[in-house]
Amino acid sequence: MARKRGRARPTDPLEIARRRAAERQKAREPAAWGLDVVALALPANADVERRADLAGRVARARRADVFDLLLARGRLGQGAHDAVRRLQDDVALLHRGPAGVGAYAPRVDQSFGGESVGDARLRAGERVHAVLGLAGPASARLLQALCEPALALGQAGYWREIVVRETGERLADAQGAILRAACENLAGAYALIDRTRRRTA
Repeated sequence: MARKRGRARPTDPLEIARRRAAERQKAREPAAWGLDVVALALPANADVERRADLAGRVARARRADVFDLLLARGRLGQGAHDAVRRLQDDVALLHRGPAGVGAYAPRVDQSFGGESVGDARLRAGERVHAVLGLAGPASARLLQALCEPALALGQAGYWREIVVRETGERLADAQGAILRAACENLAGAYALIDRTRRRTA
């Protein structure tokens, strides 16, 4: 004779509400969204660098910018590329707020090394001002025009149009040369700041 199955007990309404709240919270977290593999396969995303996890799924994607392209083509030195990334880190920190762009950046215990968000932004602003002042006005204006909108507003423009707008240069080879010179000036400015800091430390 077959055993009679017992009736399943109804789920507690409070438990259902908790589960739904957790699902809604997870849906609001950018880290839980994942990457749209279909969108990454589109021709417009051919310049997106993809990194897979151990299971072969796309775990990280980043669009190459003009600085990456110049470095890959051997037209920009590693030191100049690192200098641009250092500037971009400070510009991003400058525009970061308690619930802004930086809210999704990984941080240990949600702190900025013991200083407030305002202090961190103030120091980043001082570093940006100092290095761009040493890089020269033309280089500073061009690098700011390339870095600020992309990091603060998420509006990266086409780099050649920005070079034309900021410098008036329309020749393609000259545009690349002007940008490389600005990056090298920035690297020199950081080197000077670092040397001065070591002397005073």
